[in-house]
Amino acid sequence: MIFKRFLHKPDRKHFRLRVESCVDTILELDQRLGDGKIKPEIVEQFKRLRDSLQFVTDDSVDEKDINRIEEATNHLLQEVRRIVGESNVISLHEGMAH
Repeated sequence: MIFKRFLHKPDRKHFRLRVESCVDTILELDQRLGDGKIKPEIVEQFKRLRDSLQFVTDDSVDEKDINRIEEATNHLLQEVRRIVGESNVISLHEGMAH
């Protein structure tokens, strides 16, 4: 195939960034909501995940694992939205929303 060089495996660093984004989102949300709003056990799991990411090699990251972490993050965000309410949604960034 002529364009074979353009066909490449997904960038493993991209996978790792996706995990870091999930972890940072949950930990930032925990800070913005205040103590006790997110179960401390969940926050601790995300902190351990953040701390262990420095030891993860890019080759060891699997798409299925990333999807599970993203699903857990989305589920937690849905629960927070349900509890806090749509009208009290907290912005995690200072910039414009896309």
